[in-house]
Amino acid sequence: MSFFSDTAQALMAAGLFLAVIDLLVFGFATFFLTLLGLSLLTTGGLIYFTVLDGSVSSTLVAVAALTAIYGVLLWKPLKRMQEQRKSNNVNSDLTGMSFTLQQDISPDNPGKYHYSGIDWTVETSEVITQGTEVEVIELQVGTMMVKTAQ
Repeated sequence: MSFFSDTAQALMAAGLFLAVIDLLVFGFATFFLTLLGLSLLTTGGLIYFTVLDGSVSSTLVAVAALTAIYGVLLWKPLKRMQEQRKSNNVNSDLTGMSFTLQQDISPDNPGKYHYSGIDWTVETSEVITQGTEVEVIELQVGTMMVKTAQ
């Protein structure tokens, strides 16, 4: 006894599986699995409703053609949706840390600070001179945003 009674069900299950894997495992980082999943779902539906005969050659051609069509139609919307990620600020025990600047910094001229084996880029929204004590107000990967310590 087979789990799937026909090709249409197997294609639709595989399409759903690929789309879910792309979304949950890869965090929607690749479009190929989503596009292939959509084409498998559509091809399975076309076979189920007897628009396609279900032969191997017609199934392969339909999957390839639908993947290309979905790629052309959905590329820009999917790319736009992928770019709408929130900026995640890092919560760390370094936030609130104070240190003395070793060089002048400004919004246009960030500095460097060596801490814990890492050369951090130090950015600010104000002009701060060398020797001033600053406080870390925000962290991003490899970057400390600072302000003059109170």
